[in-house]
Amino acid sequence: MLVLMFFDSVDMLAANFFSREVLFVISLTILFFETNRLVIIFLNRFYSIDRDIKFRIIFQYALSVLFTLTVISLTLYYYFSYIEGFSTIRTELITFNSIFLFAAVFYHLYFISLNILTRKNEHRVQKELLKKENVQFELDAFKNQVNPDFLFQSLEVIIAELYQNKKNADELVAKLAKTYRYTLDNNKQELVPLQDEIEALNTILPVFRKIHFDSVNIILTAIVNSELHIRRGILQILLEYAIMNSIITEALPLNFKITQDGNKLKISFAEHQKIANSEFSNNRFDMLKKTYSHYSNAGIISQTKDGICTYEIPLLEIEEE
Repeated sequence: MLVLMFFDSVDMLAANFFSREVLFVISLTILFFETNRLVIIFLNRFYSIDRDIKFRIIFQYALSVLFTLTVISLTLYYYFSYIEGFSTIRTELITFNSIFLFAAVFYHLYFISLNILTRKNEHRVQKELLKKENVQFELDAFKNQVNPDFLFQSLEVIIAELYQNKKNADELVAKLAKTYRYTLDNNKQELVPLQDEIEALNTILPVFRKIHFDSVNIILTAIVNSELHIRRGILQILLEYAIMNSIITEALPLNFKITQDGNKLKISFAEHQKIANSEFSNNRFDMLKKTYSHYSNAGIISQTKDGICTYEIPLLEIEEE
C-alpha cells in the first residue's frame, strides 16, 4: 500500500489495484518476508538466541539488511529493466528499499519481542514447577520420616511388654520418643552429621530387636571422619527396608553392617527375601534414592552379589561461607 500510494494518487489506487504493478509488489513482499524468515531459520540453527541475545540481535539485523537490499535491488532491477524497459531506477530503488527496510525492522522486532516474552514466561513456569517440586519433595520427605507399620509394631511390642516388664516398656517408650524427637529437632535440616545419624540408629535398635526377638544386629566399624554429613533418616529407612523385605529368625538373623570407605558409607546385609515384599517400604526406599540425587550426582549405588546386598551412600562435606 505504501509503495502504490507513493507512485500513484489515492484516487488511482482503486483503479490500479489489480494491475501488473500490484501483483509485482505483492510478489516482492512475499519474497521479502520469505527471505527474512529464512534468515531467522538459519540463525536459529547455527546461532541460537539463547547463546548471546545482544550479539544475535545485531547479527540478525545485519543479515536482514544485507539480504533485503540484495533481494529487493536485484528483483527491482530485473523487473524494471527487462519487463518495464526503464533505463534508470534510482528513485524506485531508494523508495522500495527504504520501505522494505522499514518493514524489516518491525518484522524482526516482532520476532525478538516474542522470543523475549516466551523466555520470560518459560522462566516463570520453571519457577512455579520448581516451587511445586520443592513442595512435593518436602511432602515426600515428611512421609519418609514416619513409617506407620514400624510405629504400630513398636506400640504393640510396648503394650505386650507392659504385661511382662514395665521397666523395659518404659525404656522402649523412651527410645521411641527419642527417635521421633531427633526427627523433630532436625526437621529443618536435610543433612546431619554422620555421627548423629548413627547415634539415632543405635537409639532405635532396641525397638527393632524387641520386635524381631533380638535377631537384628548392627555391626559398626570405626568412623574415620565424623565431620561428613548424610541425609537425615537415611540409615533408619535402609534398616527398615532390610527388615521389611527379609526373613528374620534366630537361625537367619539380620546383620546390618555399616562401614565407612573414604567419602562413602557402605551398608551390607545378607538377603533372605520374603515372598511378599512391603510395598510401602519399597516406595520409601525408591523415594530415598530419588531425593538423594539432589545432593550428589552419584546417588545411591546398590548391588546384590552372592546373596549379599550392598549399598554405597555418598557422604557430603558442607562448606561454611
